[in-house]
Amino acid sequence: MGGSPAGPVQRDQHEVEDWERLADAISSALGAKGFYSTDEHRRAIESLKNYRDLSYYERWAAATEILLVEKGALTGNEIDERAAEIERRWGGP
Repeated sequence: MGGSPAGPVQRDQHEVEDWERLADAISSALGAKGFYSTDEHRRAIESLKNYRDLSYYERWAAATEILLVEKGALTGNEIDERAAEIERRWGGP
């Protein structure tokens, strides 16, 4: 988090998963359309209670969800329902 000691940066490469690309695309599109600013997104990321337990794009997705709800674009229930529908269609773990 901003200003906190971070330790060494892991530079291991990993195969980027489709959901990570989607999280990046959604965040970029919402930012480009002025839905939220970089500072708002950073604040939402840093407000996550489980920040240290999440991967980079898990943080992005969770922060985007926070902002969608805060700004009234979707409710938490709507997001949960749509996520469950996608999991049903695509086959979850």
